[in-house]
Amino acid sequence: MFEILKKRSIINLNQFRAFYLAAKEKSVTRAADILHITQPAVTMQIKSFEKNLDIQLFRKYGKELQLTDAGTALFGYAGRIFLIVGELEHTLNSRGDLNRESLTIGTTRSFARHLMPELLSRFQKRFPTVRVALKVGSSREIADGLMAFQYDLGIIGRLPGLSKLKVVPYKREEFCLVLPPQHRFVKKKSVSVRDLKNEPIIIRESGSGSRHAILSMLSSYNVKPSVLVEAGSVEFIKGYVIKGHGISFLYKPEVELEAKMGLLKPFDVEEGPILVQTAIVYPKEGDLSPPAKDFLRLIEPQREIEDR
Repeated sequence: MFEILKKRSIINLNQFRAFYLAAKEKSVTRAADILHITQPAVTMQIKSFEKNLDIQLFRKYGKELQLTDAGTALFGYAGRIFLIVGELEHTLNSRGDLNRESLTIGTTRSFARHLMPELLSRFQKRFPTVRVALKVGSSREIADGLMAFQYDLGIIGRLPGLSKLKVVPYKREEFCLVLPPQHRFVKKKSVSVRDLKNEPIIIRESGSGSRHAILSMLSSYNVKPSVLVEAGSVEFIKGYVIKGHGISFLYKPEVELEAKMGLLKPFDVEEGPILVQTAIVYPKEGDLSPPAKDFLRLIEPQREIEDR
């Protein structure tokens, strides 16, 4: 257990992390999920932290946590401290096996299933001694993880606000309108984006690159969707559409099986293909590992990367 000496108080890093995550997520429950411990355990750590420092860090308004002035000041330090801790953990973990190089890639669940297998197969044929770890999350979670040096590279749907990351456009992946077979649009020869103005739409969770792209596309046609449900699970979205509760936009490979079984109806819109730009992302600061450079060379042969 790391301990940091501050004045006459000893700051317990586990308690500090519990405070930081609860403040960042504005939820003890979400902090507990990230830490893989119970909600009461997080609450106990925060209370112990406040007692040790003899300051109040949070006020509670309804179900949302709000920082006190002291909590806000401490939260600013926490962000910088845990960035350094993340860098340290990444460095130590990467040296765990000195005889074998490793590459950690973060990507979305959809891309992990349908985009990454071919890429990783090609990479491992060329570099069989490199141990590859594939981690999944939303595009925003992967971007945040890269800034905390938890991954070497990320392949995500493009997002705004990635100023601390190097963003290299990769491929455009095709999405489609997905309807239940009984939907009235199925009988039409074509559907316009503008036809969706009053349709209940089931959409990916906040932080999804595809969500950002789809909402931007709808906005460009002055369509403000009637969002029925936000969900992180593609399987949940497909199930909800199959039951006729709404429509959605999904990655084409994700719905091939259901389309063949007649459970879902993929539909192209009049305005043309719905393309979501994917990007390879990595921290601007720090050097890429040799396996990361090899991976970039493999999938972007025209891109000039510093030789190993």
